[in-house]
Amino acid sequence: MPYTKILPDVDIPTNTPRKKRFFLQKLAYFLLLFEDIKAVGSFLDNKRVIVVAAPHQSFKDEYLMILMILALDIKVSYLSAKWTMRKLPNPFTNAKDIDNQGIRWPLGWLQERLFKRFGAIPVDRKEGSGQYDLVINELKKIDNFLLIVTPEGRFDAERFRSSFVYLAKELEAEVMPVQIDYENRQLKFLPSFDMAGTKDEIIKRMRLKFDGIRGKKKIFRA
Repeated sequence: MPYTKILPDVDIPTNTPRKKRFFLQKLAYFLLLFEDIKAVGSFLDNKRVIVVAAPHQSFKDEYLMILMILALDIKVSYLSAKWTMRKLPNPFTNAKDIDNQGIRWPLGWLQERLFKRFGAIPVDRKEGSGQYDLVINELKKIDNFLLIVTPEGRFDAERFRSSFVYLAKELEAEVMPVQIDYENRQLKFLPSFDMAGTKDEIIKRMRLKFDGIRGKKKIFRA
């Protein structure tokens, strides 16, 4: 049974939002004892931080990030496709409507409540839906936040979404890339990312931060 010393390798500044979870913190720490991936680095010492995590290729990524967030007593926000709030993923279909996927089930209402308590902000994924303005208005009400964004969306590296650029500039937030590195068995927190330049220039530089990193299924190429 591999053992991961997950907590001592992460520095958490005072500006990082925290949330005491008591039993869940202990449960998450226990479950991490069975994983051989650990978090390395430091959170940014800023009240407004956007985490850009990649390459995102598996539900295992989400499982590990949830456990680490719980174990570290970190309070986060994250963007979640609206359909995921009340439906279960269906691996056997690929619906043409990106906002109408998954399988309905009787406990969808409870799933939505739990997701929102954990920090989920439901969004439409269609272009021009105007949902990011709602996200911005929601986060502006919060004194400090840690927003997690996966620019590949749900496991699609062909398209690197630009939402983090827009959100960071509108919210005046600092951006921290996080490499999901299965080759070296790490979730690696990188230093603050320079957001100067055009949208295309920023995305190109951000993709280079993950170039050559092996995700759960394959190596990310910029």
